[in-house]
Amino acid sequence: MAAAPNGKFHEVGIDDLFFSTTDSKGVIEQANQVFVDMARTPREGLVGEPHNIIRHPDMPGGAFRIVWETIGAREPVCAYVLNLAGDGSSYWAFATITPLEGGYISVRARPCHAQTLDVVAQIYARVREIERKTMAEGGSAARAARVGQDAILEELRKLGYDSYAAFMQDVMPAEAAARASAGAKLPVRDGATGFQRILLDSSTDMDRRVSQLASDLGSADDLAADLDDRVSRTLDSLGALEQAVRSARAVVDAHEDDAPLVANAAPALEVQCHKVADTMRGVLAHVDQMCALRHALRFSVCMAQMQAETVCRFTAATIDGKEDAATSAAANDSLVRSLEAGIGAVRGSLMLDREKVGAMSEEIERAEADLRVTSLLLGRWRSLIEKYGLAEQMADALPMLDDALAKLSANLAGLHESAGRFNSSVVAFDADGLEQRLHDIQSQNAALA
Repeated sequence: MAAAPNGKFHEVGIDDLFFSTTDSKGVIEQANQVFVDMARTPREGLVGEPHNIIRHPDMPGGAFRIVWETIGAREPVCAYVLNLAGDGSSYWAFATITPLEGGYISVRARPCHAQTLDVVAQIYARVREIERKTMAEGGSAARAARVGQDAILEELRKLGYDSYAAFMQDVMPAEAAARASAGAKLPVRDGATGFQRILLDSSTDMDRRVSQLASDLGSADDLAADLDDRVSRTLDSLGALEQAVRSARAVVDAHEDDAPLVANAAPALEVQCHKVADTMRGVLAHVDQMCALRHALRFSVCMAQMQAETVCRFTAATIDGKEDAATSAAANDSLVRSLEAGIGAVRGSLMLDREKVGAMSEEIERAEADLRVTSLLLGRWRSLIEKYGLAEQMADALPMLDDALAKLSANLAGLHESAGRFNSSVVAFDADGLEQRLHDIQSQNAALA
């Protein structure tokens, strides 16, 4: 019989990562000692049981429905979960779940981003009440979970997230950064040898590499915001330029007979301004797409970081004799497969990122070329106005034209600089080095299988 909550809480230690593997239906197949300790249940009371043996009655079914839908689509997921231990005490965990062949692996850690946890806990409380009301009115547990899922997604929309995936992509990096700030350190075992030495060295190096990539990606939002601002300013200056050209045309058209070159050039200039504005709007859309891609990449990187740390900590615990040697080989295999999936996701995201950055760079280059042409044409038109003696008649329009032209030139230079910083922010990452470390682990793991 499951324990009843007794109102007591215990915390997960900052250096405690616990994991379990399940089959496709959620039945526990493996669990490390930290999980046993946190669940306060003997290992034999966990293995072979459904994972919801530790479900807390205050957890909304809608949260689990979101998780199951995500991993059912073979996508990784993260979530805050309130668990119930065998002695009736409760504990919060930040869970990451990765699909494996034939099942799943879940790695849990101490929630470190207190502000987000507090917001989520409040959402869960409100949503669980909605679910309980649904069941009290005769709805099934499945019906209540569907209602709860909708309620959670609506709560997230109020926070500015249009999907649970968008929420995850913010939460995972925030937790990783908060975990590092809280002092989580990878274990060191100088006396390790053989496969354990390879596991420790490789997982530590992989953690270092993906941590650096996560840090680099942390600045991507600022770079994207700067680029977005530059593009927006350029669009504004183009709009002002179009207005200035229209004002100038009112004077120029009246002197079509006296200055036909000036008058004939004006419509082409307006067309050119429209063309460049359309191109810049396309660039702006691509900046938004790149920002979304890099959010997804950062999520994958932080997942891989958690998996690398888990391999390292489990290896250290095995060396220390805290894990059952008879079951550690199978657990290592699951952890390595999880890490393989995580690194594969990072590799795929990096390749997509480089492809999209390349396409966006080409589009920005075309926009810059069009902007230079526009600036050149306007400069020549300005000279023609002076040449044909129309400056006095255009005393009101020319300052607007000159100001818009100056701003366009300045924004063009700023756009080029911002695009260069954005484009170089991830491309230099050594993905091959990361793959080599994974290969080292895979080769040794296969040799021992």
